[in-house]
This record gives sequence, C-alpha cells and structure tokens, in this order.
Amino acid sequence: MTSRPSVQFQPIDDDGKVIDPQKILTAPYFKDPIYRSTVEEGGRRVAFLIPFKTDKIEDDLAFFIGPTPGLQEIQLNGQVIQPNIPLDTLRGAADGKALYYMLPLSAVRVGDNEIKVLVETQSPILALAPFHIGPAVEAARATSRIDLITNFIPTIAVSFLIFAFLLCAVVNWPSVDRPRVRTLMVLMVVWAARTYFITFQTPIELPFLVTSFIYYLLEGSVVVAFARHLLAGEPLSQKWSRWFFWLWIALIVYLAGITIAGFVVGPAIREWFKNLALLISVALLILALIGLPLLAWGIATRSDGRRLERFALMFCLLALVVDAGDSAFDWTVPFFPELSLTFYAAASAGLLLGLGVVASIAREASEARRTVIQSNEILAAKLDEQNAELARSYDAQKQMLQRQVMLEERQRIVRDMHDGIGGQLLGLMMQVRQGGADKIQVEQGLQSSISDLRLIVDSMDSADDGLAETLRSFEHRVRAQVEAAGLTFTVEHGLKDGEPGPGPRPTLQILRILQEAVTNAMRHSGGTEISLISRIDDNGFIHISVRDNGRGLPAEIKGGRGLTSMRSRAEAVGGNLKIDGNESGTTLSLIIPGPA
Repeated sequence: MTSRPSVQFQPIDDDGKVIDPQKILTAPYFKDPIYRSTVEEGGRRVAFLIPFKTDKIEDDLAFFIGPTPGLQEIQLNGQVIQPNIPLDTLRGAADGKALYYMLPLSAVRVGDNEIKVLVETQSPILALAPFHIGPAVEAARATSRIDLITNFIPTIAVSFLIFAFLLCAVVNWPSVDRPRVRTLMVLMVVWAARTYFITFQTPIELPFLVTSFIYYLLEGSVVVAFARHLLAGEPLSQKWSRWFFWLWIALIVYLAGITIAGFVVGPAIREWFKNLALLISVALLILALIGLPLLAWGIATRSDGRRLERFALMFCLLALVVDAGDSAFDWTVPFFPELSLTFYAAASAGLLLGLGVVASIAREASEARRTVIQSNEILAAKLDEQNAELARSYDAQKQMLQRQVMLEERQRIVRDMHDGIGGQLLGLMMQVRQGGADKIQVEQGLQSSISDLRLIVDSMDSADDGLAETLRSFEHRVRAQVEAAGLTFTVEHGLKDGEPGPGPRPTLQILRILQEAVTNAMRHSGGTEISLISRIDDNGFIHISVRDNGRGLPAEIKGGRGLTSMRSRAEAVGGNLKIDGNESGTTLSLIIPGPA
C-alpha cells in the first residue's frame, strides 16, 4: 500500500474529547514502518486524523490498519466502528495486531470523509501503523498475510524449537558431543523466548521500561548464547565461557540500572536504550564476521552429519544481524526501500533452527543405525566364520576322541587278555616245560583260558547293553556247563531291562566274579543245584548272588587266592563281596551301586 508522508493528530482527554481543537500536530512517516511522534509533543492519549475521499458509496469498502500499540477506538465521520474498549491485542516488544473493519454504508459520505483512530500509549512514543482504505478483499488478504508473519510462523517456530530442545534433552549423547549440545540447547531456549516475547501476548500488562529491559536482555542473551555455541568444543572454550558469563552479568546490571533510572528520569532514558541497541548491533556484526566463515568452513570440510544444522545457524546469525541492524540503522528490504526489515527474519530463522537441529539429529540417528547394521553384518559374517572354524575343530577333536577311545579299548582288551588268558597260558606252559603238568591239568588250564576268553568277548558284546541283558547272556553260556556236570541251574532275574550298564571293563570284572563263583560251586559244593539271583534293594544297590545247596564252603577255600581275587574285583567296580555258608549251602553275594 502507498504510505502518506505524515498523519495529523490531536491530544484528547480520558473521555475521548479533543482537548484543544485548534492544536493539530503532525506525525511523520518512518520506515519502521510507522507514523511516529513523542509523548512530550502530544501526550499519552491522542486521536489520529485520517481524511479520505470517495466518489461513490461502495458496500465493500474497508479500513485496514497494521499492528498499532494501544489502539482504543476507531470512528468514521463521528460514528464508532470500533468501541472505546481495550482490544485483545498482543503485548510484547511488537504490540498490537493487524485488523480491518468494514465501513458502514450509513456513515460513508460521497466526497470528504474522516477516520479518527484513538490511541493510548505507555511508551514515550506515539505510533500509528500503516493503514489503507479500499476493497475489503484486499484488506482481508493483507490481514491474513501479516497474521502469517506475526502469528502463524512464530507459533510453528517456537513449537519446533521446544521439540528440538526436548529431543536433545532425551538423547544419550556421547561425552565428546555434550558441551556442544548443551550450548545448542541454551541457544534454542533463548531464541524461543525471544520469538515469544516479540510476537505473543504476555500474561500481564508490562510497563514500557520493563518491556525494553526484557527485550534487550533477550537480544543480548541470544548474542552470548550464539557465541558460546560457536566456540563449544574449541580448546579455549572454557576460558571464553567464563568471559561470556561475566559479559552477560554486566548486561543484566546495565539494563537493570537504566531501567530503574528510567522510572526516575523519564523519557530521556530512551537514548540509553538506543546506545545499547547500537552496541548489540556492533557485537553481532563482529560475531557474524567470525561465525559465518567458521560455519561455512565446517560445511565445506566436515562430514559429521551437521551440515543442515550449520546452514540453519548461518541463516539465524544473518537474521540477527539484519534485525539488530534495522533497530540501529533503519535498514529496509533490498529493492523495496519502503519496507523495513524489523522482526521479519527472526521467527522464520527460529523455525529453520529447530528444523536444522531435528534434521541433524535424525541424520545422526540414521548414520548410527546404518553403522549398527553394518557392524551387525560384519559380526554375523565373523560369527559364521567362527562357527565354521569351531565345527571343523569339533570334527577334528571328535575324530581324535574316537581314535583315543579306540586305542583305550584296544589297550583294555590287550590288558585283559594279558592279565587273564595270557597269565593262565603262561603258567600252563611253564608246567608243561617242567614236566609237572598232566593231561587233566592241561585240560583244566585250557578250559579256564577259554572261559576267560569268552568272558572278554561277552563283556565286549554287552558293552552297550544293561546289566540285566548281560546276566541273561551269562546264564545262557554257563547253563550248559552246569547241566553237563549233572547239576540243576535256576535263575531269578530281578533287574529292569534297559537300564544303562556299568561299561565293558566293570562288566568283565562282574562276569569274572560270577564265573569264579559258579566254578567253585560246581567243584567244591557237592550240591545238586546252583542258582543265579539278581535284585535291586530300596536304597538302589544291585545284589547279584550265586547260591548252591551243598555242604558249605570248605575252610581252605575261604582263605584262598580265588576269594581274595574276587574281593579285589568287587572293590574295583565300587562294590563289596559277601559270603554266607552253612550245612545247607553257600551264598556268594556281589553288592554294587545301582544305575544312578
């Protein structure tokens, strides 16, 4: 819209009446953009006079006015179109909001018309925002666009900054990144507070000096937070952090001093705030001259996933410089000298900062996930390789174990044959050589060797069988011998089938004990019946007995080498041998632990 060079105004009283109709003052147009005067010239309550002409009465004519601090009432040709009540305007560094009003047909006149805008200010400045009288469609479009800049974008910006802050707070950062992330979180909090204060309504109405105090405190805090973040992680960051802290304390003390003085001195203190705005602008310019090359260098040379974050920081730093430069030097939009840069870049820069931080975190998370997936793939490949190596090693060890078992079994067989058959045949051969062996002794020796050989074969055949199956095999083998000697052989099997056996060598020892017991009963008992009985008692011990109905065990047999050898064999298998004998017969019992 086209701005007028100036707007006239008149001081009014509390009731909205003009104090002196002859006193008409002028508020020139400034590129803030605003029509501005001072309280000293017109007072705190004034009525701005806006004359206009119309050739015909149109039903879509509207009055548009930008954000105006302290807007109270609007009149058209003396008719109120905005009542004299405080509007629900925004209170902060940027006070008010853009509004438009349909001009009632009953109040519009062909030819000259006048709109009065009643304003009451808290600050030393009397201000009227740019305005326009035209079609309602244009006014509505202008209002929506200003609302987009002053309300919608800042709302999204603050939301993204809060979201990015919370996201940084919940992430478990590596220790090397924590100093940088902390300074980034401080920067986002200060930036969100600055955006909120210059955009949205404060909970309570604040005096102008307090508003200036908060505004410049946030401006200075943004500069300090930005500088600290740029130096985070650098070798001298701790030293510079202390300097920045004391600089921030000095800013608070200075602002508190001129604010308190402002309540005493009055509007003259405004120049002190102008000097502070100039000082902040110079500090931001120095920060930009240092920070922008650092951020650009990081974008060009580092591949740490923070490129979007650095781009956002560069844009934010430029926005700060533009805003501060506008406050100090009245900068305008390039190629549009009538448009000021005031507050235009700050909200969108905050939005970009939040988006940049979220994008950087998302990128780091995706890179971390990709690294984890690649590491898992490498670990899986190495695990498969290790499993294959272990399988090969297991096969080799299994083969070695099988060969070892085979060699041990061979050694056992050789040892059994050497100790049993070998000893018997060697003794028989020595008797034959010395001429002291007759035919019967030779026959008995050979029969004993054959029996022992059979025992060895039986122990090998029944190595995988249980003790019950072994005793049945033993029964079939000795039954023919006992019955050939004219004796009756009875068996009572009380062991369970399928129970695990004691192994080949213990089985051989048990069979030798039983063979020796049956042989002794056949030779020395003088009875007519031999019984083989097996059972398991309540304690889990196995009892294997050989019983005869003869005359009892002779005295020379009780202390002979045969029983001594049998007791030694019983001890070798973890059991013991028990002998009971009387006139009605003899019972030899072998007691060994059960399968458990």
